[in-house]
Amino acid sequence: MRITAVEPILLKGTQTYGATAGAEEATDNGDWQLLVRVATDEGLTGWADAETLAPAAVAIIAGQGMAVLGFKTLGELLIGENPLDVERLWDKLYVGSAYYGRRGIAIQCISAIDNCLWSIRSQAAGVSLARLLGGRRHDRVMAYASTLFRETPEGMKAAAQGYVDRGFHAVKFGWGVFGEDPGRDRELVAAAREALGPERHLLVDPGWYPAGWKTPGPMRSRRDAVALVEWLADYGVGWCEDFIHPERFDEYAYIRSRSPVPIAAGEQVATVWDFQRFIGEGCVDVIQPDLSRCGGVSVAKRVAEMAEQAGIDLVPHSWLTHLLTGYSLQLISTLPRARFVEFNVSQSALTAGIARASFRLQPDGTVPIPDTPGIGVEVDEDFVQRHRAN
Repeated sequence: MRITAVEPILLKGTQTYGATAGAEEATDNGDWQLLVRVATDEGLTGWADAETLAPAAVAIIAGQGMAVLGFKTLGELLIGENPLDVERLWDKLYVGSAYYGRRGIAIQCISAIDNCLWSIRSQAAGVSLARLLGGRRHDRVMAYASTLFRETPEGMKAAAQGYVDRGFHAVKFGWGVFGEDPGRDRELVAAAREALGPERHLLVDPGWYPAGWKTPGPMRSRRDAVALVEWLADYGVGWCEDFIHPERFDEYAYIRSRSPVPIAAGEQVATVWDFQRFIGEGCVDVIQPDLSRCGGVSVAKRVAEMAEQAGIDLVPHSWLTHLLTGYSLQLISTLPRARFVEFNVSQSALTAGIARASFRLQPDGTVPIPDTPGIGVEVDEDFVQRHRAN
């Protein structure tokens, strides 16, 4: 089997990221979205999404490369290769893009391609990705509704009640207006806890822009970060997520050693080497690799081994399309402890329309994990063609 095409597909929508004042659902990135399609001469195809600067990513995958190694485009490195040689091809992509890549957009593109190759490999083997990665330990996992903070306590209370009515036993509120007004921050968390009640999980993602996502500026001081986790503990928060600049490993370790609330992070971390440092330096209680950013399944499966050795939990960050949810569920199925899957309830019309999936919330708040060849998600190719911009 040989790779015949590595296609970046740029999709354009009409919505933009943002939260609402009331119970109405928030919206994720609805303006641009990148998909990657890898095709083979035997008819097997892999699809993946990537959360990145999509127009620039197209050039990295299928633009004009240079003759010298290290400046190649990712597509030209793969044409004619055997897609089943996934780990070897990861190394080839990493070295082949070394002078402009290693992190950022390049590793995000490599993540999408790597996921495609694992999907093809599992389809070729006739088993689900979880079985290919070592076997299913779980056939379902609790889903948490992942959304943005609303602007008022009343809106928070109504939104949280809506997720309870839909059957969720866990909810994560993040970003939005959080950080603009410390007094209001506390009121919003209190409102969510009141609506969810003491028996449901409340997770908080403050964001690492301390004054809110609209006005990026200086990061939180250590004093402010410690104060934040201390008052979040008053509301029984299950974890505080990704609230320190992703490159400040020392800061994460310092705050975690003093926090009464578990610390979760890792969605911005990429490559095995950075995860080794992040986990080894004691930065988190819950590691959160994002399979569209970390380096793909090839990296995430090794992060799972590190997490097990360190005695911490792994919950993938998966706030994107059903494709990312599908890959994340397959990894979760293989873990010794399966705590949650992030379920993006804030999908825009663009991210929601890309793929069809059979994810259905059960009465106990769990989602069954597909056990069909691949990841159990089907791309709506007609939708993709209607929204394609390149």
